Amino acid sequence: MFKKLRNRLLLTNLLITAALITGCFAVIFIMMERNVTRNIDMSLNAALNMITDRPHSDRPEGPELRDEQLPAGHSEESQEAPPQEGEAPLGGATRRHDGDPFSSILMYSVDDSGNVTDLSFGFTLTDETVLEEINVLIPQIAAEGRENGRVSVDGTVLEYKTRRYADGCAVALGVFNAEHGMLQRLLIVLILIEIFALGLALLISLISANRSIRPVEDSYNKQKQFVADASHELKTPLTTINTNIDVLLSHEDSLIRDEKKWLLYIKTESERMAKLTNDLLYLARLDHGESIIYGETSFSEAAESVLLAMEAVAFERSITIDERIDEGVNVKASPDQLRQLVMILMDNAIKYTPKGGRISVTLNGGRDAVLKVRNSGTGIDKEDMKQIFERFYRSDKSRARESGGYGLGLAIAKAITESVGGEISVSSKLNEYTEFAVSIPSERRK
Repeated sequence: MFKKLRNRLLLTNLLITAALITGCFAVIFIMMERNVTRNIDMSLNAALNMITDRPHSDRPEGPELRDEQLPAGHSEESQEAPPQEGEAPLGGATRRHDGDPFSSILMYSVDDSGNVTDLSFGFTLTDETVLEEINVLIPQIAAEGRENGRVSVDGTVLEYKTRRYADGCAVALGVFNAEHGMLQRLLIVLILIEIFALGLALLISLISANRSIRPVEDSYNKQKQFVADASHELKTPLTTINTNIDVLLSHEDSLIRDEKKWLLYIKTESERMAKLTNDLLYLARLDHGESIIYGETSFSEAAESVLLAMEAVAFERSITIDERIDEGVNVKASPDQLRQLVMILMDNAIKYTPKGGRISVTLNGGRDAVLKVRNSGTGIDKEDMKQIFERFYRSDKSRARESGGYGLGLAIAKAITESVGGEISVSSKLNEYTEFAVSIPSERRK
């Protein structure tokens, strides 16, 4: 169940992350693509403006532009010069990279009769075949009347724009491999980054899902264990009661005084079951945060009253109690809860202190009221200390059963301490001592 829940949580996180990353990268790529397209359109439009704004009388005429009709800035040497470093070949043409915005654009004007006038500024033409192929395409482009498009010359794609004017059509062609190559590289980089990001997100989501599910799983398992333990503990006294009742029913002619021991067994088990039920109900109230009226309460008086009541029990077991209780130690808590807390710790200490042993009880005031209850004895193993405050946990089940315990006392002590904003801890040394320490703030923490 929890594995499926973890996988669903993992898949949900991964899908959300993938959607966010893909969306962000898509926006970046679309913006870059639009920017490149806008720049290309601006370059081609600027070239068209140079053609359409040129007076008709200044336009060279004829189907081709030859050496005697080279545009300004071009010479025969530049037309036939070999490609220089930084120039890219285009079939029989080379592209100049000299900062000229029209270094990659060919500009033509076509009259209404289909005659082509070459007004090229950008390419150094070295192949008459390429020039002828371009000159053949230009009238076709002008005749189609399309505002923009693409054509392929000698394996290279050129983008063009056209514009009609009074006595003909202007055509501007450009090679923008660098711009489109940049977009392709950007797309590849974004895809690689997304793959890496999704892999990282998968790892983080897996760790996060495991951490999120673990407390829920632990709580669920503890709840199952709690129900199982409670059922077992309730079943034991009920079985005993039913057995004793069956015995009584089998002695129909006996008097009550003759069957007194069976009745005492029933009474004892009923009291044990009532105590268990009350403890479970009390824990349930604490778990659900049942409102309890807290006020300024004397921790010193609560501890003194419990110690006074426990002296007789300790005396019967030849246990010495050493107490050092500071006067005037006040905390914000319920008096009944404080007494129950001290009672649980003292009862636990007496149960596990051997005859002739000692119990030390100290209560110190200050910013936090600190109660410590230490008893001599066998101590608690480190593994047991990790679970000592869990419900129904008993490090020595045989001794707990003899003493009538269910393993709920320390769980209740912890719940009480936490309900008033305090902390409880345990320390022990095998065959020497066990000490429980309770720290409660003088002013209840929110």
